[in-house]
Amino acid sequence: MRGRVLAAQVGGAVGDRSTLGEHATAIATAMAGDLGLSHPTLPWHGDRRRPAQLAGALAVLAGVAAKVAKDVILLAQGEVGEARESADAGGAPRGGSSAMAHKANPVSAVSAAACAARVPALAATMLSSMAGEHERAAGAWQAEWETLRALIAATGSAVSWLRDLLERLEVDPARMRSNLDAALGDDAVATAERLVAAETGAGALVDRALAAHRARRDAA
Repeated sequence: MRGRVLAAQVGGAVGDRSTLGEHATAIATAMAGDLGLSHPTLPWHGDRRRPAQLAGALAVLAGVAAKVAKDVILLAQGEVGEARESADAGGAPRGGSSAMAHKANPVSAVSAAACAARVPALAATMLSSMAGEHERAAGAWQAEWETLRALIAATGSAVSWLRDLLERLEVDPARMRSNLDAALGDDAVATAERLVAAETGAGALVDRALAAHRARRDAA
């Protein structure tokens, strides 16, 4: 995003840089360099693709954080118990419940998911703001300002909590195996082999379908 989307906007009142005179391009280039931004060929204040693309990238990033967080939340459930967040450096447990003493809530995972949950609606507001009137949007620009700040803050917080989660994450392979054995029954190995065989059969079916498609394409 930094090299492709984050660009300086130096265009003047109508976007032609006329008030900067013959040095307009040099001034715009110098300003972009001082700010650490790219210098676009043309001013873009009436073209809101850049803010929308940034919003989209932030939404995807938040979605990645939410996916990991939600998986850990499910794996950390008491009846599953396949993952947990480690205690603080001093050994104090995290996520204790005042109502249910046996619980250990995955604080970082829950916080990452909570921050990420705000992002889709914020990104949608940025996308809806693209339809501004002519070169002077009445309301759309103003709607972007606080929305983008909130979007960056929510996504940044989600990623920060995700880092905390991954640094604390403890996985329990023995519990995973126990749950797997319980799901597959007494003959867990044989059942697993049948599942793999079934998946292999499905893969062979896909391979035949692709081969038939390629043959028709080559014949055409």
